[in-house]
Amino acid sequence: METQAKFIALALCLTIAASPLAHAQNPDGPLPVPGDRDMSIRGQDRDQRRADGPGRKHGKPGAGRDGRNFGQGPGWNHNPGGLTSLTTVSGTVGQLLGNDDAILDGFTLNTGSGQATTVKFPPHLGEQVQKAVKVGSTVSVSGFTDKTPTGESLFRMNSLTIGKTTVMDAPPVHPVTPPTPLEVTTVTGKIADYRLDRGGRVNALVLDNKTVVSIPAHVAYQLTDLAKKGNTITVQGYPKQIHAGQVQLEKVNVIRASVLTINGQQYLVR
Repeated sequence: METQAKFIALALCLTIAASPLAHAQNPDGPLPVPGDRDMSIRGQDRDQRRADGPGRKHGKPGAGRDGRNFGQGPGWNHNPGGLTSLTTVSGTVGQLLGNDDAILDGFTLNTGSGQATTVKFPPHLGEQVQKAVKVGSTVSVSGFTDKTPTGESLFRMNSLTIGKTTVMDAPPVHPVTPPTPLEVTTVTGKIADYRLDRGGRVNALVLDNKTVVSIPAHVAYQLTDLAKKGNTITVQGYPKQIHAGQVQLEKVNVIRASVLTINGQQYLVR
């Protein structure tokens, strides 16, 4: 009995001595067990910070990860622009329109209610649209009204119907074989004019040999005192490539400039 009592006393002494050491190693108290209240609260705080932080901007702070409380509808990242109402306009096709490189990407539609509506579609649909419509054709266009950064009102086409033919805004089809690599071409001519974008900024030089030299707007700004009308310029660059489905309304030789030579000085275009 006496020996057993000594063992019990020794065990109690060791337990008391080990207790401060355990608290010193874990000053915040015992580690939380996964799923307990402490872990749940910390996880909730972390979600609240992320909801208002740099990652996710939509939704209410503290909403759960299933996203049921975020935004105004189901889903995690509610995007106010995710749903766009479609409307249908009908009328007769007026003028076919092209972008800066004369690639067909729209037409005017006379709806009989004042000013004609400008209908726009992706350039890769140009071949389908050109086969389906002609000037004067009566068509129905489903889409939505949009505005450019300059405030111009456009009607973005989702589908076009004429008779039994419908052209849908589908993604471009990637070619089975890769396109042939473009070769650098060199052109020399005199600057006859400047081409402006819809914002009124110069985005190309038009040479007297009908070549259009495409340059970024910030480069055009730097060329103010170097490339004046009548000056001779030599351009090295790559010709504009017409992709599958695109139609060029008029033959325009467009070169994406990479090196310009003006008055004997070469300039790299970047």
